[in-house]
Amino acid sequence: MTPETFTRKLKKLGYTPHNAHELLGIGRASAFKYASGAAEVPKVVELLLDMYERHGVPDRKKMR
Repeated sequence: MTPETFTRKLKKLGYTPHNAHELLGIGRASAFKYASGAAEVPKVVELLLDMYERHGVPDRKKMR
């Protein structure tokens, strides 16, 4: 996944690299590295973003 695709998918879900850690359970630094291309987006993050695109993001309040 390219950095542009990562950022575009986040935006489509209402997130940015600044708050992607809340959605993906990753460190803030990792999200910035993926968005800038300094690190490759792991396959599991790619799959999670694809799943959220298809099925929506679960309501955190209902998950508790």
